[in-house]
Amino acid sequence: MSDQRYTAEERVTDLWRDFQRGRAYQSERGLTKLLPTCVKFYEGDQWAPPTKNTKNLPRPVINITKMICRSKKSAILSTPVRLRYSTFDPSRDVTKFNDFAEYIQREIGMEVLDKRAIDSAVKKGTYVYHYYWDSEARGMNGSVIGGLRCELLEPLNVFFADPTEADEQKQSWIMIATRESVKAVIEKADRGVDKDAIKSDELSDDPYVHKEQEESDLVTVLTRYFRKNGEVWCEKATKTAIVNKAFRITPDVEAARARIDEVERSGEDPAEDGLPDPTEARIEAPSARKSDLYPVVVGQYEPREGCIYGLGEVEGIIPNQKAINFNLAMMLLSAQENGWGKYVVGKDALTGQVITNEPGQVLVDHTPGGGGIKRLSDHALPSSPMQIVDSLTSLTRVVTGSSEVMTGETIGSNMSGAAIAQLQSQALQPVEELKRSFWLVKEKQGKVLAQFFRFFYSNTQYTYLPEGEDDESNKKVDVFNSSEFSDVDIEVTVESIGGTNASVAGDINALESALKIGAITPKQYFEMYPKDALSNRGEILRVLEDAEAQQVAQLTQTIEQMRAQMEADRKAVDSVGTIIAENDRLKAQLAEVEAKSIALAQEATQKIAYANQQLIAADQMIKRTIGDAQQMATQIARERGMI
Repeated sequence: MSDQRYTAEERVTDLWRDFQRGRAYQSERGLTKLLPTCVKFYEGDQWAPPTKNTKNLPRPVINITKMICRSKKSAILSTPVRLRYSTFDPSRDVTKFNDFAEYIQREIGMEVLDKRAIDSAVKKGTYVYHYYWDSEARGMNGSVIGGLRCELLEPLNVFFADPTEADEQKQSWIMIATRESVKAVIEKADRGVDKDAIKSDELSDDPYVHKEQEESDLVTVLTRYFRKNGEVWCEKATKTAIVNKAFRITPDVEAARARIDEVERSGEDPAEDGLPDPTEARIEAPSARKSDLYPVVVGQYEPREGCIYGLGEVEGIIPNQKAINFNLAMMLLSAQENGWGKYVVGKDALTGQVITNEPGQVLVDHTPGGGGIKRLSDHALPSSPMQIVDSLTSLTRVVTGSSEVMTGETIGSNMSGAAIAQLQSQALQPVEELKRSFWLVKEKQGKVLAQFFRFFYSNTQYTYLPEGEDDESNKKVDVFNSSEFSDVDIEVTVESIGGTNASVAGDINALESALKIGAITPKQYFEMYPKDALSNRGEILRVLEDAEAQQVAQLTQTIEQMRAQMEADRKAVDSVGTIIAENDRLKAQLAEVEAKSIALAQEATQKIAYANQQLIAADQMIKRTIGDAQQMATQIARERGMI
């Protein structure tokens, strides 16, 4: 099929025939009717057109299909994941490769595409990513430099060489059917293509019976990827013309440069021909590596036996959903037919009166003798249909793994966080397999992304957050060069950002234990609390931060007051020290004075004692002198005879 000896007409016929074969296979498997029906049931369009016998039947819709699907979607997407690239060579740092991968995924809106993919999975059983190079994409500076883009495809518009093989990379070819503007297709067509042969056509074989706007001028374009000598090639055609001849998806550096030279020699502007500026060409030297992966990633919600198209959630619910709606419709019909009372009225009993059942209405019986107006006894509405509805709803939720515990409807408010998480963790175990299947598809995405990085990006600016940073305002700018990793074997894995639900219960239990013994603060408790187990974690943290800020302000004020008091106390202590020193000086002086006083007192005592001694001696001398004088006087008197 990829042989270049084929004429253009043969190749067009070949592609269109494979397209019709692919559609026929889908029809034989019943997918062309089943998938649109699943979409209708999810959206609430669950009743067939009324027939003659059912035109008066009410058509209630209790959409448990959508409720179950939304529960499954939220469970699968509850744990954020990211791609992580690594290498077996410890000397090679692939941090830049990982940062660039995150930047590109943000640029192409991978998170939104993943949500849409899981939405497609639960409804249709299959989701298909298509990666392609958009030459019109703009870079960070606003200039057109080209960029990787991704789109989510309708599963019924993707066809495979062997639809019984579930691995898309083992297919000999993969075809995508799209509806595009004739003008846009002509602009992208190769030189030399008969552009008059590219004409609008009617939308045919559309399982969803979409209604296109009148004079929309659209044409069905078939894009087929195939391998040649192990390398992936691509070709495009409509029903009547080749749009792009087979080309390698690996950039052909030599051909691109030759084409630029050819256009420049002709005097034309390379930019007008869709070619890069040769002075700023983002084309590197030929690489020994070739693009060997299809840029198409297929995921199945659940595998369908012997088929690449998966099994969705809605498909198994449809019969139960129909039964629930029908039983409710029968109950409503019964209420509708028996809700108003019925009367038996004689021929002339009313004479023009109308029974309206208005409260307080008075009827006059004109029948002779009376008894012409009688109300029939009412019949109680049967309860069995409602019981059937309750049983069907409950059983359907159980078998689909969407019980009340998983959705949190029966969880008591008096239960601890660990107990709640444990219950939900057990209820979500059946979903873990679906989640892991989705993560495996993410790994396939990572391999395709790495292939594009190697061949299409060089000297490309990108932004990233340094490790440990959460503030977007702290983003850094760097340049990615694929040549830095041209000789590195890159491995890709899927890393859970928020942790798996199976570990949430244990994490919460450990946190609660640490909080009880005071090992962590309430703020630390909620900071480390699993993100996917608490809906208002951010609000709680903000409240705690406000409370903490108030506490810090109060503590700061208290510290300032204590500092001022300490300064006053220090001054007082310093003053006391001065007083003590002065007292010590005075005590010393007093002691000195006391010592001198004692010495003087002792000296005075000695002098007084000496004086007393002198006085005593003088007194004795006086007494002796007086005694001697008396004796002398007596002697003289005797001698003179006076005595």
